[in-house]
Amino acid sequence: MTSLPFDTIVFDLDGTLIDSALDVGLAVNRVLQEEGLPQMDEAIARSLMGEGGKVMVARAFAKAGRKLEEAALNALTRRFIGYYKDNPVAHTLPYPGVPETLQQLQRDGARMAVCTNKFEGPARQILVALDLMRFLDDVAGADTFAVRKPDPGHVTQLAARMGASLRHAVMVGDSMHDVHAGHGAKIPVVAVSWGYTVQAPATFGAEILLERFADLPQALVELARQRQAV
Repeated sequence: MTSLPFDTIVFDLDGTLIDSALDVGLAVNRVLQEEGLPQMDEAIARSLMGEGGKVMVARAFAKAGRKLEEAALNALTRRFIGYYKDNPVAHTLPYPGVPETLQQLQRDGARMAVCTNKFEGPARQILVALDLMRFLDDVAGADTFAVRKPDPGHVTQLAARMGASLRHAVMVGDSMHDVHAGHGAKIPVVAVSWGYTVQAPATFGAEILLERFADLPQALVELARQRQAV
């Protein structure tokens, strides 16, 4: 049993739990350099993130002036993933308050999982390296199921694999994809204010906008109050 109003919490990863932009950007830049194209600075890398490695590679090459056919994109994405897996946590860190808050939520009885458009293998590798995996029941990546966010099936199939009900579940993320996936799965969404998005998080349509990760437990209580008032 949990003392929280929500017993299952599904988190996005990059831009929500961890700041990985520099490491992701370095791996993409290595591929760009090998292809004779200009490299990105960190600000541009952040602006291209949020939909997984394959989309980021496509966006980075498009920004450098090269449109990729599917076969070339797949090959370059595999190269990017290889470089990224070699050293995914050189500069990557959890956002402030993440480990402590996850520990508190676990202590309060919440079941937690990550639903990310990063491939599952690298996601698990990073979570283990940052000592966050011990708080989580499961991880679903872009390659775990036949669908990925914003498709709600990414969330519902993850919950089914966990053996968790979505009746008292909530999604926490930094993008419109997280909001669409959560609402499509018929669960409320907490949007964070610090992630990788060019769109203002306040415009996402999430039920709650979180300014500090440490405030999540109280935000869940407020979210429950909102739902009871409807």
